[in-house]
Amino acid sequence: MLQILEHQRVDIALQIVAVQVEAYQEEARLIGFSDIPQLTESKEDIMKSKEVFIGEMIEGKLAGVLSFEKENERLTICRLVVRPRDFRKGIGSRLLTHVLQRYSECECIVSTAEKNTPAIKLYEAHRFSIIKRTAAADNLVLVTMKRD
Repeated sequence: MLQILEHQRVDIALQIVAVQVEAYQEEARLIGFSDIPQLTESKEDIMKSKEVFIGEMIEGKLAGVLSFEKENERLTICRLVVRPRDFRKGIGSRLLTHVLQRYSECECIVSTAEKNTPAIKLYEAHRFSIIKRTAAADNLVLVTMKRD
């Protein structure tokens, strides 16, 4: 079940941190880069974030999270994470579809690691294409994608 997450609540912030740590640890292994900033985010960082957080619960537990910021007619997806044990269940796609439908009038942008093939394929399936590549660190290239 998709729902807006009250990320200012300690219990919700802790659940978000737990999901994203699992997901970003998996991404770090996949892309060969361990300094992903969200791996060091605390519950306090989540609680004070200005992002809007949406989650999907499975059997009462948070399984996936998407957060975004909206400024005028631009929507920036800040994070899209799914617990590794819930990969390939369509959670990321459902979260993304929900936000894209709700904000269909907005230009939508997202960034991810160039080596994160599963994420790139997900975004491409939702009509995103790469518009920019940026060398962010040694052995890390980020791609910015925009929805067509």
